[in-house]
Amino acid sequence: MQQAKVKVKDGSSALRAKAKIAWAKVAEKVEAATSRSHDERKLAHERGRAKVAAAESQLHREKVAHREGAMEHRLHKHAGVGGHNHKHGAGGVH
Repeated sequence: MQQAKVKVKDGSSALRAKAKIAWAKVAEKVEAATSRSHDERKLAHERGRAKVAAAESQLHREKVAHREGAMEHRLHKHAGVGGHNHKHGAGGVH
């Protein structure tokens, strides 16, 4: 069940990242179209690449956070399993 939650969270993060990347590319094209010189176009391209890289970096940070959350859940959920659950002296003569 936890893996399904992680998969859904990763999917939603990926959609958000794709949207940010698409907007960054659109903003880059608009800025390049309105620029007056070749240097301004190059600068617009570099800004667009930086925005795309930031969105991809955010996606990877969110995926790590999802995995850490799943690990924390498993550790806390199964903390008591495997402990001393047997009764001392059971089956013996008292």
